[in-house]
Amino acid sequence: MKILKQILFVLFTGIFLFSCGKTEQGPSLVSTAGADAVDPYLTKDHHGNPVISWTEKDPSDSLYRLKYAVYDSVSAKFGKPVTVSTSIGAKASAESMNKVGFKKDGTVIAVFAKRFENEKNPYAGAIYYSMSADDGQNWSTPKFLHSDTSRAYGRGFFDITNLKNGELAAVWLDGRFGRTIKGSSLFFASTEKGSGFDNEQCLTQGTCECCRTDILTDTHGNIHIAFRNIMFPSSLLGKQARDMAYVSSSDNGKTFASVKTISNDHWAIEGCPHTGPSLASTDQAVFATWFTAGGSSGVYYTGLPGSQDKFSPRKPLSTEGRHPQMISITNNSLAFVWEEASSNHPAKGSNSHSHVHMAKNEASAASSTIVLKILNGSNEAKNIALTDGELPEHHPVLISVDDQLLIAWVREENGRAGIYFTTVDPKK
Repeated sequence: MKILKQILFVLFTGIFLFSCGKTEQGPSLVSTAGADAVDPYLTKDHHGNPVISWTEKDPSDSLYRLKYAVYDSVSAKFGKPVTVSTSIGAKASAESMNKVGFKKDGTVIAVFAKRFENEKNPYAGAIYYSMSADDGQNWSTPKFLHSDTSRAYGRGFFDITNLKNGELAAVWLDGRFGRTIKGSSLFFASTEKGSGFDNEQCLTQGTCECCRTDILTDTHGNIHIAFRNIMFPSSLLGKQARDMAYVSSSDNGKTFASVKTISNDHWAIEGCPHTGPSLASTDQAVFATWFTAGGSSGVYYTGLPGSQDKFSPRKPLSTEGRHPQMISITNNSLAFVWEEASSNHPAKGSNSHSHVHMAKNEASAASSTIVLKILNGSNEAKNIALTDGELPEHHPVLISVDDQLLIAWVREENGRAGIYFTTVDPKK
């Protein structure tokens, strides 16, 4: 009997340790436990370390602030979060994530949006940036990202990238021309050595007002920008379509080529989808991925080979996917993430909205699964579910670290939203 008890004890202990080990290898919380946190964004610092940023509500005053943390690949954990003190009262928006970037000299630049209170336009707001030269201990007084500081218009849906010269560039959607055109306008600006953003220029007008933009710098220093455009194709007999568009620069943002259409989906919609594009580049081409309901609804991707002037016809990735993001990895492969509504807990209602510059996070209330897909050329190398589909989990982002993929997303549980992350070996 004594021997039987010892055997049972060993078996129970082994099962317990195995269960604990399995849990520790699962998704980990990076935001503050018990605090609402949304809008993850991944980048790298000037040393090449992955950095995650997010927007978190402080329980003491119910105001949102931008936070970030640096990833340690040895421990496979993020370090102590840094709070951008000047971002107090920042606006949370899943398609217009507040974020940080790093100049080559180590200067940290935080970019965040805030609403203008008590204005006739309920979507009126501004984009600000603040700089730190001491790893986030102290921050400069916030400045406007844009030259126009009128309180009557909305501005948001911004993105940033590192330029080849060590500086940063930003793009955003701006409503300053809203009285004369339909939609917003796409603007670009870049930083200069020892200072902040300058050299503002309008790249195009008449864009969709509330889908995230994406800006990417490739290994040659070329700048690539994707956004959702408002178009009026003849096949729709005057109705508007909101399809993806692309613009690029080969001279560090001094000049830009004319706008190209990524895909003629002809999505006829009089509202805003709140789901923007994502770009990646390889030695072979620039690639784009996006969601559309034009034609067959779902997530698609396409490429623009360097020798061609037009994007290739779109290819489907998922009929159920939403909010895709993409990066390039080794061997000219592509890694994609998105969320899909759980078959056990189907979505109720639509995620579309009728106006731009939402003041709150556009989070889904339906349970969903975070999906990772890896393509090697046109061949699928991996397609796995990263979560079990029992909770609302959405708006994933990803980045590469050493030989791993680092993926982060929003998880809603017990009335709270938090930022979780995991790593995946794409070769296994």
